[in-house]
Amino acid sequence: MKQLKTGLSKIGDFGNNTKDKFLNYVKDIFDVLPQIEEAGFRTNRLIVGISLPPSVEIHVTRFKELDTVEIDNLFEKYKEKKMFKLILKSLIMSNEFQSKLSSDTLVFSETCIEISIPPKVSIKYLNKDIANINKIEAEFD
Repeated sequence: MKQLKTGLSKIGDFGNNTKDKFLNYVKDIFDVLPQIEEAGFRTNRLIVGISLPPSVEIHVTRFKELDTVEIDNLFEKYKEKKMFKLILKSLIMSNEFQSKLSSDTLVFSETCIEISIPPKVSIKYLNKDIANINKIEAEFD
């Protein structure tokens, strides 16, 4: 409990300079989301963790497959955007990994990239029965 109180007080003591850096960091991520979608990955949700160190989770699904030439063209087109390169490389790597996995009871749901120290990529799966229920509910919306 003491660690929690100490951590919360540190977050409350963010200076203006730290807040500005954090906001710019998050804005950089928001700014590349349209380019990530151009690469075939739609953002389902984005979670900002106001912590030390700060973190941002981007949950995406692939809706369009691009060939390597198209991907290389995007890397060239957005070569000045380091955040784009970091996120897209992570998504491509996780997509290759995910394509080699299969299960009789689970179905791929989404990829989550956590941009923090250290960065982390998660591949999310749902129980097939739950996924079918979600699909049916979405059809009625």
